[in-house]
Amino acid sequence: MQFTRPSGARPAFLRTIAGQRFLRQAAVVLAAFLVGYLITVFWLFPAPLFKRQHATPGLLDMGVTAAREKLEGQGFRFHLDDQETDPTAPKGTVIWQDPPPGVAVEPNAQISLIVSDGPADVPVPDVAAFPRGLAEKVLKTAGFTLGRLDTLPSQNPAGTIVQTRPGPGVARPAGTPIDLVLSSGPAEVSVPGLLGLPVGDARNQIEALGLAVGRITSRFVPGRPEGLVLQQQPSAGTRSPRGARVDLIVTKKAP
Repeated sequence: MQFTRPSGARPAFLRTIAGQRFLRQAAVVLAAFLVGYLITVFWLFPAPLFKRQHATPGLLDMGVTAAREKLEGQGFRFHLDDQETDPTAPKGTVIWQDPPPGVAVEPNAQISLIVSDGPADVPVPDVAAFPRGLAEKVLKTAGFTLGRLDTLPSQNPAGTIVQTRPGPGVARPAGTPIDLVLSSGPAEVSVPGLLGLPVGDARNQIEALGLAVGRITSRFVPGRPEGLVLQQQPSAGTRSPRGARVDLIVTKKAP
């Protein structure tokens, strides 16, 4: 009967004393080679064989100076990529970074940042002919504040907006004060008829139209009560500049 060697068995040579000696010598040579290789690598290249990666820090909403100090303190390189307007982020704060926070990168990797240039300029809205209250609401909604108030004679009704300073369409940063010029009414007004009115009522009508009460003199008229307007100058219906005076003659008590 014949026996054949199993396919997985060692060759007959390796089962001999000489073969086992050969295996031991080969193992010693291989170990010496590995030790020598490792010593050479560590001697010539003292840096670690595998670099340790770091997670990128979160820099969003930080000031650009603080972001730069944080990056450099953790061994990263800083690069300012661009500046962009942002409706909410204050000027000089970080609004974008690449790589984003938490990404594992090699030491000394470059981190690129985009910094806010602040909100974009806003065009001044056109509020001409608006009532003052409505014009103020529109300007505040657009992000502006109210500046000085001025008046100017105009064909627009008194109290409505004649113009803004700066004018409509001019771009300004949000929060800029906008001056309003209000209409004081037409440059000329028609003098009202005041005859027979109590002097107090006549005064109210004159001042409501932007005119001024001028000289008031008195005259006794039999049968007429005291304090009624007898004459006026200029007469009713006369076109007069705003601020012009209206003189009155009123009744007085009997002497």
